[in-house]
Formats: sequence, structure tokens, C-alpha cells
Amino acid sequence: MEAWQHVFADRVLTPEAAASFVADGDVVVAGLPEPTAFLTALGARRELAGVDVFIPAPRVGGVAVAQNPGCRVLTGFRTQMLRRAGVPAEVLPVRLHDWGAFFERLAPRVSVIQVAAPDLDGTVRPGSALAANDALVHRERRPGDVVLALVNPIVPQIRGEAFRVEDFDGLIDLPLEAEAMPIFDERKKPDHLEAFVGALDELIPDGSTLQAGIGGIAERALYQLGHKRDLGVHTEVLGAGLGHLIETGVATGACKTVFPGEAVFTIALPETFDLVDANPRVRIEPARMVLDPAVVARNHRMRCVNSALEIDLWGQANSEMIDGEQYSGVGGQLDFLRGCSLSNDALAIHVLPSTAAGGTRSRIVTQIDRNAVTGTRYDTQVVVTEHGIAWLRDATVRQKAQRMIAIAHPEFRAELTDDAKRLGIV
Repeated sequence: MEAWQHVFADRVLTPEAAASFVADGDVVVAGLPEPTAFLTALGARRELAGVDVFIPAPRVGGVAVAQNPGCRVLTGFRTQMLRRAGVPAEVLPVRLHDWGAFFERLAPRVSVIQVAAPDLDGTVRPGSALAANDALVHRERRPGDVVLALVNPIVPQIRGEAFRVEDFDGLIDLPLEAEAMPIFDERKKPDHLEAFVGALDELIPDGSTLQAGIGGIAERALYQLGHKRDLGVHTEVLGAGLGHLIETGVATGACKTVFPGEAVFTIALPETFDLVDANPRVRIEPARMVLDPAVVARNHRMRCVNSALEIDLWGQANSEMIDGEQYSGVGGQLDFLRGCSLSNDALAIHVLPSTAAGGTRSRIVTQIDRNAVTGTRYDTQVVVTEHGIAWLRDATVRQKAQRMIAIAHPEFRAELTDDAKRLGIV
């Protein structure tokens, strides 16, 4: 038994006891990453009826809840695990920066977040993610509202915003045999990596502050920028690429204007846990600050590198749907795109392979049709494929189309050109 379990014994709960707080008709919100043991116990309560459960990025626990006929899962991000399980979940499109205000409106009766092991002085650090968990803990509660923390013993102790034991109505003790490591979607090694490394090398000068979305191209290409000097990190998710730049001293943060000398993030992936644990050069902060476009814009030479599933000749980007069906979610991408638009020395960069489905489909399309537009033509500034760089910022409609065709796969350029002529944009 850990020391914190003795000191705060009056607050310790099992996952099953925590799930017993939920009653018919309740609204429940799980934080990020999902508190799996709690959700698994909730999924087992088949006597429940009419329970809505918002899970930002469902994993094993989210699948268990979705399989409970008495529960309806709402989510901001359709994950790989949901797709593979084929379980129902309704997508609720909300930007990560807005989750705090959304939680206020949703007014859950039961909220559960994951945290690191409490210090004996009562400090509770958020573990691998803060995101909008602070809004769940600190929002104004109604009589009967319950806020619980699932204590994960293996997540890091990260400097930055923290909670207090007294903020919670109970501390869920995670059984050691339970799945303790946060689970994220698999990321595949991209093709044509060297072409993307070369493009990002050109677009990211020394002293830039970096944000990178989750995805093979951004992560792996940034990993290769070890020759750069005094980069900074201000990002939603800290993954292997940015983590490597911090660890090797490339990302010193010396030129940053928001928390200079420190890497700032709101989610840390498991491969960075050793790096961020008690590291004075990093800090975890809530999404309301990290993803605030006005804060993003204050950083020196902000460079935001994000992926897209397809981009059309107008510069509209789809980052979340395939063939009219929700594939993933938007996370904080829009917040960083808007932050870049507020600063003249910032740059929003979209990276994507030129083709999909084994080279049979072009990711540069004439016009987004069945899928949702994630980033508008006013948000998209620079697009990179393995065939080059398309500068769309300050370009006319005709120039956008011509430049997008130029970085499409050669086999699709003639068709895209004919379509552009038919539409009268070239």
C-alpha cells in the first residue's frame, strides 16, 4: 500500500464504488485520458438507464460503456479503438480550447479525471494530461454533484498547474493488475519522410516555437531537425518528435515569449514520460491557456504543423472524416490555426501524403464534398506533400488552385487541372 493511501484513507474508493455514484438519467463526464477502470466498472452496470457519458477520446473503458444499452457515449474524437469495436458513439464537435465552457453548459452530475499519485501535502498533479480537466474540477457545483480522481501510479509528476486532494470527493485506487498505461492510437511510419523533413527544415527557422499534432509525418519529421538551434515548444500534445528536441537540447525555449525556457503542453504521450517527470524545463498547463489563439500568437515565430486527410483546390482542409464518416476528431488543430492567423511571424503548416488507398486516391481533391471542412480556406496557409510546398496565404483563388495541383501526385494533376478549368478557377 502506498503512503498516500494511508494518509487519505477516508477518500479512497474502488472503481466499482466510484461507478455506484452514477444513477439513472445522469450526465457523466470522463476526463482525458480516459479513467479506464472507472468506465469499465460503469459499463458493467447493466441496470442503468438513460445515462449520457461524454468521453473525449474513448479507449477500452469507452468501448465498455458504449456496449452498455443503458448508456449513450458522446465523444469529441472517434478513436481507433471505437472504430475497431464498431460500437455506437455520437460525435460532438467541440474545439479543445472550448471544452471548459462546454462542460459548464453540460453540467455533469458525476465527473471523473485521471491524476498522478498525490503528494503527502495534498498536492495532486494531473499526470499525463490536463486538457480541460481543470474545468471539471473547479466548475461551480450543484448539490449532489460528484468529482472523482482516478489515481494512476505510473504517470509522471509534471510541473505546472495542479489540484488539491480536497478538490475531490473520492480518490479511486487503480488496481496494479489493471491497464495503467494510457492508450493512444497507433501512428504509422510515413512514406517519403525525407521530403517532408526537407520542407519543414525550410519552413522552420532557428528560434521558432513549435506545435505538432499527433501523426506520423509531423512527429517523425520534426525528430530529424536536430541541427536547428533554440527551438521552443508550445503544443497541445508532446510526442516523440518534440520530446527528442527537448531531450537533446535543440528545443531550449530561449526565444519563446510565453514561458521562456520551458516547453509547454497540455497532454504528454507515454513515450515522453521519463523526459517530463519532475523536469524543470517542461510544464503542463490547461487547454484554456495552451490553446488560446491569443496566447499562441504571442509566441516568437510560431510554427504549427498539423496533418489533414484531404485538402481541396480552394485550400479547404478535412482533418477528421473519410467518405462522409467520422474518422477521428479535431482536437486543438483549429485553435492553433487561428493563433497563427493572429501573428505575422507565425505560420500554419498542413502536411499530408499526396495519395491514399495505396496510391489509388488523391488527397488533393477538387472540392471537399461529402466530408466536413475542418480548416477553412481562410485558415490554411501552407500545404506540404512529398512533391513540394504550396503557399496559400495571401494567394488568389487561381493561385491556390495552381499551387495545390503542383504538389498533387503527378498521376492526378491533369484531372485536377481539368476540374479547375470546369469550375473556372484557373
